[in-house]
Amino acid sequence: MKSIFQKTKFPEAAGGNLYEWVDAETSLTTPSAGLFAVKIVASAKNAKRNNSTDDDDLRVSLDGFSFGKYEKSSWKGFGSSASWDGSSLKGGTKTIYFFMELEKGEHKVQFFADETPEIKSLEVFPVKDNKFTLNDLKPSEKIESNQKGIPWLSFVFLGTHAKSLLLDVKTESAKEKGNADGDNLKVIVNGDILQNEQTPTSKKYRNFYFSGDIKSLGILSITNKQLSGSLAFENAVELWYDQEPQINSLQINFFDTEKFLEELEEVDLREYVLNRANFAILLFQIASNTYSAKFLQHSLEEHPAPLVFRANHPIVRKIKADPTYKEILKKLKEKITKNILEGELWPGDMEGEINFDSPDLKYAIHGIKKIEYKAEVKKNKEFEVKMVIFDIYDFEKQNVPFFLFHGYEYVKNTIINAADMGEDLHIIHNFEIEIHINNTIDKI
Repeated sequence: MKSIFQKTKFPEAAGGNLYEWVDAETSLTTPSAGLFAVKIVASAKNAKRNNSTDDDDLRVSLDGFSFGKYEKSSWKGFGSSASWDGSSLKGGTKTIYFFMELEKGEHKVQFFADETPEIKSLEVFPVKDNKFTLNDLKPSEKIESNQKGIPWLSFVFLGTHAKSLLLDVKTESAKEKGNADGDNLKVIVNGDILQNEQTPTSKKYRNFYFSGDIKSLGILSITNKQLSGSLAFENAVELWYDQEPQINSLQINFFDTEKFLEELEEVDLREYVLNRANFAILLFQIASNTYSAKFLQHSLEEHPAPLVFRANHPIVRKIKADPTYKEILKKLKEKITKNILEGELWPGDMEGEINFDSPDLKYAIHGIKKIEYKAEVKKNKEFEVKMVIFDIYDFEKQNVPFFLFHGYEYVKNTIINAADMGEDLHIIHNFEIEIHINNTIDKI
């Protein structure tokens, strides 16, 4: 493989507690859109090697997307398959391959650190013919692991669709090595350790899928279903070594991105969409987008009831604080000035659409269908307006090529397109939304 970008000189870490490593920020340019592997090699020390009470830690983000945040073992992206954890690395080196479809142009890689990890290199490789292969790999270091293993290699898939990952591994026994310990290799898929099928109850070997003391040669095929994980968005396979296991070959096969959904069986397609929806709910909850999360969760019910919100509901306060609501009042005032005291406000009355600006409302209410209103004259020369906002919870497919990564726009588009597909598969169900609002408008 020939890299299209390479950087080997990085500054020393400044040190300190949880900081953005600004001097290490890297810009790279992809000459065309396509599938790429971004390879980053780095090391991190434990507290003992730091002569400190704190370990080194390192994580990365690409175009604003922070890797590792949603893995169950993660803490703010640290301690995940997509990061470097000094506590487990003990001063060792770990290589991570990040796979993603990138659009043509410039991309920014940012680093976030704790204490003083070391970045050794960053390279970018195009993935040709939907296949990525590595051969004849051995750990470059030999660090005592106390039967837990040392992180060695990670393969992180962001929105890309790996069809399979094939591992051909050689491990020698303690007897063959003339040593007290044989070679072992641990395999972790989306935070779950694959158990040794031959010794599932052995305290020593059960967490090493490959073990020289059990079997010298072994092959493992990790399927798309295993790689999709519970979130089916950011997925990872991580390999930890003990002693000196050898990878004869590692091959990752990818679906053709544009044909990916066509190639899935309906049961897998349904699971893909459901996982995307659950991931979106998690994102909304983390961002405190309460109604976006609740409405999407409601749509997953078999027969979701209409949602009706009265004028004293908290969502009304959020709507009144949104800039779009001021435009709605402005348009209503125009109608009331013309003595149209009762009627309807349609998207066509407001440049063809009525969308809220705040993220929570924007992804909860996907374009108001109409607003009914009635205004009554008050004694103090004001109008008391009672209005009802009507919407139908649905999705419209985005025209943007959602398989090309460009930061959080990519996240939004993949979720919306999956949700649109979920409607066709009867996973996501439409329902009516009705919101009652009272407001006083001054006379002109």
